[in-house]
Amino acid sequence: MVDHQRTIVFRASPKTIFLWLMAVIAVLVALSVAGMVLRFGMGFSKGLGAIALIDLNSETNFPTYFSVALLACCSLLLALIGIAHRQLRMGWHRHWIFLALVFLAMSMDEFIQLHEKTMEFISGHLGIVPGSILTNSWVVLAFVFLPLLGLAYLRFLMAMNRRSAALMVAAGIVYVGGAVGVEMVSGMMKGTYGFGSLPFMISTTIEETLELVGLAIFIYALTNYAARMGLSWSFEPA
Repeated sequence: MVDHQRTIVFRASPKTIFLWLMAVIAVLVALSVAGMVLRFGMGFSKGLGAIALIDLNSETNFPTYFSVALLACCSLLLALIGIAHRQLRMGWHRHWIFLALVFLAMSMDEFIQLHEKTMEFISGHLGIVPGSILTNSWVVLAFVFLPLLGLAYLRFLMAMNRRSAALMVAAGIVYVGGAVGVEMVSGMMKGTYGFGSLPFMISTTIEETLELVGLAIFIYALTNYAARMGLSWSFEPA
């Protein structure tokens, strides 16, 4: 009996993957903006449930699941690169694996919104009032965690080739700019104008867009890094 071994190779350039991700993001943003126009510009009060399915400001909908998938994809790519570094004795594998765990936690948090459940506790202990720059008080946790992560990964980035390091830093700036920077602005809008107000929805749309674009850039950085290093993976039966 002849054992025919079949190998299917998936080939896609990092640029192609990035462009497809950006196309999906553009569609999601356009649909969300169209929903805001229908609601605030044309006075549609019916069909808000359908609009919520594509609203970047809502939870447990298509944009949320897409964001969860992107974060999980980042985690998987980081883990695969970390395993490859370990097997090839290239060093820094623990940094890659730890970052994979961070993104896995971020993916789970995006799904269950755990960080938002800390706001009442943080606001109560710090005396934060609605409408202030720290209305979304969970960002205090980011102010503690992000500098520590940056210091821990400084040598890691310096040891990497400049293009990959620059792409990863750029992705981080865009993502954090949305997730923390614009998040603080949207918190002010929520406290001042209300949760369903147009200023709040505009600010959160910008926030979510920056987060998605940051993740797309990061996936491009990881796939580009793997391609430059000549990394590939095969799966064999046990």
